Formats: sequence, C-alpha cells, structure tokens
Amino acid sequence: MTKVYVPNEGAGHDYSDAERYGELVFVTSGSVSPFDTGVMNRSWTEALEGSSSSDYIIVTSLNSLCMIGAAQFATKHKRLNLLIFSSSGKYQKREIIL
Repeated sequence: MTKVYVPNEGAGHDYSDAERYGELVFVTSGSVSPFDTGVMNRSWTEALEGSSSSDYIIVTSLNSLCMIGAAQFATKHKRLNLLIFSSSGKYQKREIIL
C-alpha cells in the first residue's frame, strides 16, 4: 500500500483527505526544535527505510523538517511526490521526476 509521510503529528491538524493517497505515516510527533536537524535527519532515515517511489510527503510543519524529508526521498527514489493542501480543503498531488 502507498504511504503518505506526515513530517509531524501536530495537534489540531486534519490529514484525513490525504488518506485517499495512502496510509498515513507520522515521522515525528509533538514539539520539534527547528535547529535540531540531526534528530530530523535520523527520524526521516528511519521513516523512509521501507518507502517506495510511489509514496508521498505532505508539505506541512517546520520548513527544515520538510526539506530534510524531501531531500532524503529525492535522493533515494530520484523523484519527489508531494501532497499540498489547497484552498479547496483538499490535498493535491505534485510529482517531480529528477
């Protein structure tokens, strides 16, 4: 089954629309320091261990957390699959082949 990587499981965010693209996988949970890039990197490494090129990353949470995840995914799969929340209240997919 396709996976949808959510950078952080934050309180009050509804990711239910993203479930139509696959199973939600939360990379981190709770408070994450924007300067603790080592922890972010290790969290993404672990989360993406079983990822496939058909999986997605939701663009949400800290910019640095998203960037590290995108870099790891792109390096591993030579592509980047993003889900971006639109003003219509739905996630839209964007796929970039590198």
